[in-house]
Amino acid sequence: RQLALPVLPPPPSTNPLVAAAVRRKMRLTADGPQATVLLSAIVAAILPSVGAASACVDTYTQVFKPRKGAKVAPSEVGALYTTWCKKNMKVSSAKSMDELCAPLVRKVEDKMLWVPPSTDVTPEIACEGVDKLKERFPEHVAVAEARMKDAGAQEAIKKQLLDKAKAMKGQLETVVRESVTTWGKSLVEDLGTKIRTKTLEILGPDSAEAPREALAKTLGDAASLSSRGIETKLLQKLEEAIGSWAKEAAKEKAKDAKASEL
Repeated sequence: RQLALPVLPPPPSTNPLVAAAVRRKMRLTADGPQATVLLSAIVAAILPSVGAASACVDTYTQVFKPRKGAKVAPSEVGALYTTWCKKNMKVSSAKSMDELCAPLVRKVEDKMLWVPPSTDVTPEIACEGVDKLKERFPEHVAVAEARMKDAGAQEAIKKQLLDKAKAMKGQLETVVRESVTTWGKSLVEDLGTKIRTKTLEILGPDSAEAPREALAKTLGDAASLSSRGIETKLLQKLEEAIGSWAKEAAKEKAKDAKASEL
């Protein structure tokens, strides 16, 4: 049974994330606690100004609970939120918990850029919107704006590399399939010919042809099946290789960017 959140008019907020999230249609599993957990996650991540401060503070109290009262730095909030989200969010989806939590975690991390690194982040601070954080830490605004600009540039680079990786993956998959298909046919034909020749040589021309042909066909079928298995493994390896390429390419881009600043 599905419960659909109604589409609400944009709240009176200057935070574009708030307006976008409220307008977005979301479908949740309608089994009470699960829907509540997901709503709490959204509120804690991006909706601190929609009349749900108490729910947000309660959520972040649980998020920070593993620290047992120890100081929580802004840079640690994202990881703590990730752990909490993956453990508590339950929603009917084919996506993994990592995929479901990632957008919310990213918004939390972006908001923490507006908090000075030496700050002990409390649930109340974590629940404040960007405008409130600017008022609380006015001396940090310029630093945060520079960090946001840098983060935006890095995100643009990542997106560019991701688009290239997707395009490359599609084209290279075709290359792998065509190459393995050509090789597989050649393997089956070459193996079949040699098996038939050798069995005839061993058994002699007076031996029954049907059993010899069955033997050759069995090995040919096995070779064909093996080639398909190799194709599957190569495609899996291709995805891994493209992921490694993207990481290395991102590192090189970062190096080039730093070099140009010097």
